[in-house]
Amino acid sequence: MKKIAVIAFLCVLTLGVTAILGWEVIQHRIALNEQAPDLIRIHQSADDFPFRTLDGKVERLSEMRGKVVFVDLWGTWCIQCVAEMPAVQKLYNHYRNDPNVAFLIISRLDSPATVRAFAQRHGYDLPFYTMDDGDIPVSMQLHQFPATFLYARDGSLAARHTAAANWSAPRVTAFIDGLINEPERR
Repeated sequence: MKKIAVIAFLCVLTLGVTAILGWEVIQHRIALNEQAPDLIRIHQSADDFPFRTLDGKVERLSEMRGKVVFVDLWGTWCIQCVAEMPAVQKLYNHYRNDPNVAFLIISRLDSPATVRAFAQRHGYDLPFYTMDDGDIPVSMQLHQFPATFLYARDGSLAARHTAAANWSAPRVTAFIDGLINEPERR
């Protein structure tokens, strides 16, 4: 009986290690194939929505008016989301000290503790938040993750993109810089 338990344990351990290594290999391949997103400027009214800090404080998109806002809906369970996170971190680092740009990296279906552990494990210092699925406006329910939205300083939706992308590409910073310098529409 003891021998069967040891064999079963070794089988489970082997399967676990194989799954983890498979996840890492797939994530790496996705990251290698990420392309800069084709961001097309749109002028669409935006739905306001609540999100929560990892400490539970409720904030709203409308509180960011006057800034260009980068919103990334993601989850630790989403391999494309995890694969693009280094590029999101690089983009954030580029604008970290720019008071005209805000980042909302909003996890859905993850607890604050899970997001904190993910960030710590990977060395990310992005502004992470959480959101309940019921709080996601219909206009943002694109049924694919990651889903990324850029908002202009006037609060309008300026662009959207689904799937993993190279967010640190020069054309992304050029697009955001254009939004920063765009006159605010009323």
